[in-house]
Amino acid sequence: MNKPSDPLFSVSVSIGEMLAEAARLFDAAGVDAPLLAADLLMMHLLDTGRAGLVLRKGDIATASLKQGYEDLVRRRLDREPIAYIVGETGFWDLDLEVVPGVLVPRPDTETLVEAALEVLCQADGGLRIVDLGTGSGAIALSLAKACPQHVVFATDRSATALDVARGNARKNNVADRVTFVQGVWFDPFVGDSPVFDVVVSNPPYIPTADIDLLEPEVAVFEPRLALDGDADGLRDLSLIISGCRRHLKPGGWVFLEMGWDQREAVRSLLEVDGLFESILFFDDYAGNNRAVRARRKA
Repeated sequence: MNKPSDPLFSVSVSIGEMLAEAARLFDAAGVDAPLLAADLLMMHLLDTGRAGLVLRKGDIATASLKQGYEDLVRRRLDREPIAYIVGETGFWDLDLEVVPGVLVPRPDTETLVEAALEVLCQADGGLRIVDLGTGSGAIALSLAKACPQHVVFATDRSATALDVARGNARKNNVADRVTFVQGVWFDPFVGDSPVFDVVVSNPPYIPTADIDLLEPEVAVFEPRLALDGDADGLRDLSLIISGCRRHLKPGGWVFLEMGWDQREAVRSLLEVDGLFESILFFDDYAGNNRAVRARRKA
């Protein structure tokens, strides 16, 4: 086993051999998808795609390439998320910049986007949509790109997240379709009568005590503020649902991501004062309850 101070790769080594050794190290350390991780880090370093990587596997690595790759591999061995290491990730049909301090968009959240688009793509133009806690902008930008006929707002308490989201809006050519506002949930709109036709959010919903039990990529590296839903995981879901009384138009829709085991608790929050109807849950790619939609009674 390599000591922390030992080089990870031999003096004369091909790119393909480095990939194999990195994958072996990742596998031994319990890193998820070790072969893919090895490839993604090298593709980032070489600024190439998978086809370009295949063509270069026989090349002997330069000293600078070896050192650069070793630095990236060590970061991944420390369980830093690949998205933070390479500075970007894919989501829906977007390419997104991500930085430490901003939640990495998950494939699970695509379930929420898909659920919202089922309604939005069939609606006439001019709907006012708000994405609460936008983070990198993944949800807001996906909706804006797919439905240019609607008006999208996106909020976040984090100035860093909003800077990243604005950059991602420019990168994905939807900057003119999204208005970004700093604040917590509906706070930027306090004093307004119901102004939104659609509310969508992926709020923190992990119970506080569960966060340290998650994989290190999440528990150590991702912003706790974007994960921690208080003792029962329901604090922010409850705040958003109650805020819909003031900020969601009658007949409007709310779409929320939630924990896989929170279905009945979220249903109770939606039903408690009789404000909502047409409650429907959606499963993620693993078959777990991941999103809910409900309509405010007209």
